[in-house]
Parts: sequence; structure tokens; C-alpha cells
Amino acid sequence: MHIHRRHFAALAAISLTPVTWAQVQKRPAYDPKLASPFLYPAEFLRDALTLEFVPAAKAFVASSKALQTQLASGCAPVAAARERWVAALLDWERLSAVAIGPLIERRSGRTVDFWPTRPNLIKAAIEKAPADVKALERVGAPAKGLPALEWILWQPQQSEAACSYAALIAEECALEAAAILQGFEAMLARSWSNADAQLVINDWVGQLVGGFEQLRWKKIGKPAHGGRKDDWPRATSGQTRATLQATWDGLENFVLGPVTGETQGSLMGQLRGQGFQDVADKLAALMVTTASAVQQADPAKPKTVETAVKALARTKSVVEDEAAASMKIMVGFSDADGD
Repeated sequence: MHIHRRHFAALAAISLTPVTWAQVQKRPAYDPKLASPFLYPAEFLRDALTLEFVPAAKAFVASSKALQTQLASGCAPVAAARERWVAALLDWERLSAVAIGPLIERRSGRTVDFWPTRPNLIKAAIEKAPADVKALERVGAPAKGLPALEWILWQPQQSEAACSYAALIAEECALEAAAILQGFEAMLARSWSNADAQLVINDWVGQLVGGFEQLRWKKIGKPAHGGRKDDWPRATSGQTRATLQATWDGLENFVLGPVTGETQGSLMGQLRGQGFQDVADKLAALMVTTASAVQQADPAKPKTVETAVKALARTKSVVEDEAAASMKIMVGFSDADGD
């Protein structure tokens, strides 16, 4: 991937501040001698939900509710509203990096994160002044969600009408967060047969592969190729690099397990538990180099962007062609694929 020099000025306009909101996750060093237990599919499903997806959903519930509370009485102080928005955004990025279960069933991405947003539609929705969340259902997805809130909160000034509309969007996001959590908790409470659980795991691995591709292309490669500031995710708020890091964190949690070190319910744990140590070691090494590449990816420094794109492609390839193949998982079209 080559970025033409004429794009440098536009890229440099994006915030170059280091990652602050999405600090790099600190993990124990990979130990190839550490044993991972063999887990039947139903056990894997339970552990993945317990250790990764339910906690991530709870975090998004808490931060989206805090954002709703902050905006309920208006946008002021805007600095506090922006802070709450960033916290909710990054929790969402971690949760949705591997879009599974209720995230897909509810099409939560359209409600929470239709991106890129459409400013003209946001302005029209503000003028219509929907009375409540029910009325908000008649407003199209491109004028709602966290990206629409970003556009409103990072304007030089926020009108009373805009802030009233922002409060409704925040409420809708909080309601969706609660529904997502309920969906994951229902999955956890279900009694799974190993056959049914394996089908779900197959889908999850496909969504993981799609998640790598979303980060590689939609959030990094495509914006870099376009060369316009607004092509980058969260450019308006200056949270592009934090967004990339948070998305990576979500992928990393499913591949390696939570930062506390448990491997149960992770792709790595399954590989090791099933005896595919060579593939696990190769993937672990790639995850380290890719984590560093994503952390250093800076829209204003094209070589760092190219390095991240290539690293993500290599890691995705190993997950799809070696890890999934070893576990006899056929990766098909993912709901996270596309442009």
C-alpha cells in the first residue's frame, strides 16, 4: 500500500497525541511451556462468555449509562460530555471488535456505530426534534449512534436543540447496551450441547477473521489510501489512534484471553489444549509484533500505517489458514467482512 505525498498534509491534521484513553493492555509474557486444558466446545463457549464477552458488555453498559446521565441535563460542561463519550466509544470498540451473538442478531452496529456519519442528516434530525426514544426510531441510522454524538459534541458550539437530540441518542445507545448484555447473559445461561456449541464457535472464529480484516482495511488501509482526514475513524474527536488500539484490544482478548492470563475461552487456549503447539507459538509471536505495529500506527506517518496493515494481514492469514484449519473450522463469509 502506497500513500501519495499529496496526502501527507491532510493526514498530519489528525491528532498526533499518543494513545491516552485506550492504553496498551499489559499482558504476561507468552510461555510456550504453560499447559492449557483441553476444553469441550460447551466448556469453551462458557469460558469465553464468562471471561471476555460478558465483562466487555458490562463495561459498555456502565460507560454508555454514564454518557446518558451526563447528557440528560444538557451538553455542558462539554469537556465532561466528551470524556464520557470517549469512554463509551472505547468500550464499544473492544466489545464489537469480534461481532458475535447479540451484536449480530440485533445488528447493534447500525444502532450504535453507523460510520461514517452524515452531518446533513444529523442537522435535519435536530430540526425535527424527536420527542423521545420511540420517536427516534423514525430517524435513520446515519444520523444516530456514537458517531453522531461525536459530531455534535465536537462542534465549536452546541445549541439547545442539538443537546436535546444528543441526550436521546445517548439514551438509545444505553438501551442497546443493556440489550446486548442481556443477550450475552442469555447465551451464558443456556445449556449447550457440544454439537451446538461447536457451530457457534465456528461462527465466532469467522467473525474474528472478519474483525482483523475490518481493522486492517476499513479502519486503517482504506482511510490511508483515501488520504482525507475525515476518512479516518474518530478523526473529529482526535481519537483515531485510541480507536485502533481499543479495537485491537478486543481482537487480542479473544485470541489470547483476558489480560489476567487465563487462556480458557481463547483461541490460543484451544490451540494449545488440542495439541497444536507449533501453530499456537507462531500465532503468539505474530500477536506481539502486530500489537506493536497497531500501537505505533499513526495516520501522519505512512510507514507506520503500512507496517500495521501488513502485520494485520499476516496475523489474519495465520488465524484463518493455520489456526482455524488445525481445529477443522471452515471460515466462510463473515458479517464483519465488506468495505
